[in-house]
Amino acid sequence: MYKGIKIEMIKHDLNMEKLAKVLNISTVSVSNKMSKKTQWKLAEAKKLVDFFNSKGSDLTVESLFFSEKSDIS
Repeated sequence: MYKGIKIEMIKHDLNMEKLAKVLNISTVSVSNKMSKKTQWKLAEAKKLVDFFNSKGSDLTVESLFFSEKSDIS
């Protein structure tokens, strides 16, 4: 699980379904990415950062994804 993303989801009252809509991908895809079964694409990471920042956060891709070991392609 990506702790930074989970924190932002809680902070902004998002579930995986809502996050999937933001990213324009399926809920299953979000679930697979969050459980590290599949990798995040860089474009998805940037879209997440932009979305969370538009809601008042102050993030970078690095701060959202690299506070723990993670994979982004």
